[in-house]
Amino acid sequence: MSPPVATVEALDPHTATRAAEVLAGDGVPPGLVDFHSHLVPGVDDGARDLGEAVRAVETLAAEGVRHVLTTPHLDASVIARPELFDRQQLEVEEAWFSVVDACVDRDPPMSFHLGREILLDTASPQLSDPRVRLNGGPYVLVEFPRLNLPAGSEDVIGHISGLGYRPVIAHVERYLYQGDPVPLWDEWRHSGAALQVNAASYVGRYGAAARELAWRALEMGWVDLAASDYHARGRPWITQAREEITAAGGAAQERLLFDGNPRSLLRGEPLEPVAALDRNQGPWSRMRRFFRGR
Repeated sequence: MSPPVATVEALDPHTATRAAEVLAGDGVPPGLVDFHSHLVPGVDDGARDLGEAVRAVETLAAEGVRHVLTTPHLDASVIARPELFDRQQLEVEEAWFSVVDACVDRDPPMSFHLGREILLDTASPQLSDPRVRLNGGPYVLVEFPRLNLPAGSEDVIGHISGLGYRPVIAHVERYLYQGDPVPLWDEWRHSGAALQVNAASYVGRYGAAARELAWRALEMGWVDLAASDYHARGRPWITQAREEITAAGGAAQERLLFDGNPRSLLRGEPLEPVAALDRNQGPWSRMRRFFRGR
C-alpha cells in the first residue's frame, strides 16, 4: 500500500498533478531513501533558493538516493497556533513543489515526499495533522532545542508514543550529553523511539565526539536509521559512511540503516531491528590482526 500523501491538494493544479504522479503508486524505482534533509528553498537553514535545492537533489541522486523525503524545521509550539502553522505550511508546500516540478522529469526518476523535523519546544506536541509527520504516516522526526537535552526528555518521547505515533529522534550522536548517553538512549528506546544517526558522523564530519557516539550506538545495535540531514551545501557523505560501515563488517547493518528501514518508514511500515556491529570482525580489522601476528 502506498503511504498517504497529505499536502498535494494545497498546490496549484498543474504542480499538484505532476507531484501526484511522482508520489502515487507502488512503482518505486530502486535506490536509497533519504528521509531527513532541508531542501525546501527559503524556509529554514537549508536550501536558500530553487537553484540550490535542485542542485542538492542532483547531489543526493549521485549518492544513490532515489526517494527524497525532505524535512524543513518546525517548532512544536507553532503547531498549536493553527493560523500561523497553516500559513507557514502553505509556504513550505509551494516552495517544495516548485522543486518537485523542476525535478520530476529527471532521469533516472526519483520520488519526492514531504515531512517536518519538529523542534520539541513544548512537552506536549500536537501531531494529529498528517502534515507534521513523515510523509503523513505514523513516524515523527523530532529534535531537542539547540542540541541540548531538557530534563524529562523521555517523558516527551513517551507522550508522542502514547498518541500512537513513532518518534524518530534526529542525530542522536550530536547532542550535548551530561555524562554517558547510553542510559538516556535506553530510556528513549523503551519510551518507543527510533534512533537516527547522520551519515556524516560516521566519517567524522561533526567532530570526534559525534563520530565516537555514532559508532558506539551502532556497536550496541541501537541505531535504527541513518540519513543525510543534508542542508543543500557541501556533501551528504552517504557513500563514504556506507563504505566505512561495510568495511567494518557491517554490510547487513548498512543495508538496513540506509535502505531497508528508511524504505519501511516511507511506507509507514514497522522497522526491522539492526544487529549490533562487531567491528573486530571487519576485513580491515582482520587484516590488521594478521600483520600484527595475531
